[in-house]
Amino acid sequence: MTRPSTRRSTAGTRLRRLLAVTLMAATLGACMSSPGTGKNDPLPVKSREEALDWTRQLLTHLAQTAGIQINSEPEQATFSPCVGKNGESAPDDRFTLLHFLHSDVPAARHNEVLRSVRDTLTKEGLTVTVYREATDAKPYAAFSARHPQSRYVTGVDSTDDTRMALSVTTPCLMPPTTSASPTP
Repeated sequence: MTRPSTRRSTAGTRLRRLLAVTLMAATLGACMSSPGTGKNDPLPVKSREEALDWTRQLLTHLAQTAGIQINSEPEQATFSPCVGKNGESAPDDRFTLLHFLHSDVPAARHNEVLRSVRDTLTKEGLTVTVYREATDAKPYAAFSARHPQSRYVTGVDSTDDTRMALSVTTPCLMPPTTSASPTP
């Protein structure tokens, strides 16, 4: 191996990371609605398709951060109605999205993947909420982190010895055509 090719590889990696961080910043800014005085103003406004596109970008960023490839199998995306902390709901079609993609990753790399994702996302301002490396006693690795402003939660978990799931759970999102009416 020669030094020039190593430098090109490092420069290429830095450029990819810079582009990923730029994409994340633009995406996150697009998620948040402008502040107002209404009860529902803090809710990000997105259509279901916009939410899917957003989470796909986040999942692609996770895979690039970890140096893994997303499998070509169908994605798993589940839309659910928003439910408040006391079980309340609104009749305005607000929703959350749980989005999964998978990657074939040898068991020997699961901890490396978690460390890469953890290190990058904490530098990007996310707060780690779960972190467990695989051991002989607990062979499955688990990671999740929450973005403080956008409130999405992202994760990477072992699903078996040769497979990992990448996930994003959105906060409650308001459809763009909904005219929110305050609830008592």
